[in-house]
Amino acid sequence: MISCYNISSMKNFIFFILIVACLGLIYIGLISKGVPTANELAISGQQTATTPVSTPAPTKSISQQAAAIVSATSNPATTVNKTEIRHFRPDTSSQQAGQSSASSNDSARNFIVTVELLAKMHLVDKYRPGICFGAPVAVPQVAIDSLLSAQKDLSDFLRQHYGLTTDLEVYNKIKQLQDIQLTALTSSKFNFTFMDGQCANLVYYEGTVEVVNNVATDTVTSQTAHSYK
Repeated sequence: MISCYNISSMKNFIFFILIVACLGLIYIGLISKGVPTANELAISGQQTATTPVSTPAPTKSISQQAAAIVSATSNPATTVNKTEIRHFRPDTSSQQAGQSSASSNDSARNFIVTVELLAKMHLVDKYRPGICFGAPVAVPQVAIDSLLSAQKDLSDFLRQHYGLTTDLEVYNKIKQLQDIQLTALTSSKFNFTFMDGQCANLVYYEGTVEVVNNVATDTVTSQTAHSYK
């Protein structure tokens, strides 16, 4: 007859075996989850072989970054979209000269050269008549300013055409043109008269001048000299 002690011991032994078996199954399950299979190891090896490992760029120190900024600033070639720096200074004389030059160029381009002006310019260029009649005197600046202001478009044209650099030169050129008198014979042919004023010596010219295709030719029909010494 089996005693109660033996039955109790057997139950304890069976219970212990069950506990050990459960712990064993749990341990095997944990190991199986943590350890990769052969296929997983092969796939992981292929990915490691084909995927390049990116190496992070070395971080520059603060001193190196400051040196790079100074180098880029001092070298225009390394600066992107560098803005041109212009200096504007309150130079009144240079500003007025630039504005006057631009205005003169515009006026000269827009100035209409007539047949009469071409005829007078031809006579002035050929005979270079003087404008001194009597005792030589210095032309006052007020007279120069007044004439150039009254003949602004013509002044700008003559300044550019002849390359004149002073207001007095422009004044003299206008006076030469004004002293030539034209009488129209046709739309392109004129009788002319003018005096070559050399202060005490004067030469009086008469003749005809004709402009064809913007080219002028003249014929002197009378030339008389006078002296007032």
